Amino acid sequence: MNKLALAFAAALFAAPLAARADIGLRVGGAADILYNNNDGSGTHVITDNWPVELHGMLSWWTPGSLLSIDAEIAEQFQGSGTGSGRIGTVFRPGVRLSPPVLPIYVRGAIPINIETANCPSGATCRETFDLRLGAGITIPLVLFKIYIEADADFPLSSANQVSAFNTWNVWLNGGLDFRF
Repeated sequence: MNKLALAFAAALFAAPLAARADIGLRVGGAADILYNNNDGSGTHVITDNWPVELHGMLSWWTPGSLLSIDAEIAEQFQGSGTGSGRIGTVFRPGVRLSPPVLPIYVRGAIPINIETANCPSGATCRETFDLRLGAGITIPLVLFKIYIEADADFPLSSANQVSAFNTWNVWLNGGLDFRF
C-alpha cells in the first residue's frame, strides 16, 4: 500500500513537469472597486468614481509550474466622474505562487507608477511604489485559461504624505492566460 501511495504522489508531482510550459502571457482588464484616498473624503466605491485599466503580463514559470516571475505593464484610465481621462502607466514586477493541480494562486508585486515626476502644479501626485497582494482563480479551457483575481494595493513611497494605512485600493481583474 505504501508503494502505491508513493507512486501516486510521484505521478501527481511529475505531471506538471511533463506538461511544462515555461512562458506565459496574460491580457485583461481591471476595475478599482474600492479605494481610500489621503484627501479626507473617506472610502469610495465603484459608483463614486471608476478607475479602470488594461494590462498585459509576461511570465516565466519555474520547473514544476509552482512559481512564476512576472513583468506586467498596465495603462490606467478614469472611467467616470469629473476626472475622466488617462491616469498613467504602471510597471509591476512580481511573483505568483500556484500549487499544482489546484486552480488557485496568490500573487505579490511592486507596482511602479512611471509618470509620478511630471505632475501638474496643484495636482496630487501618485505614489512612486506600491505593494500589491492578491489571490485568484483560473478556469482552464483548451487553449487558454480564464483568470479572475482580486488585488489590494498599498503605497510604499511617494512625494506627498500618503501611507499604506491611509491610502489603499482594491482591484478586481479578469482576462485570458496563455502558456507557451
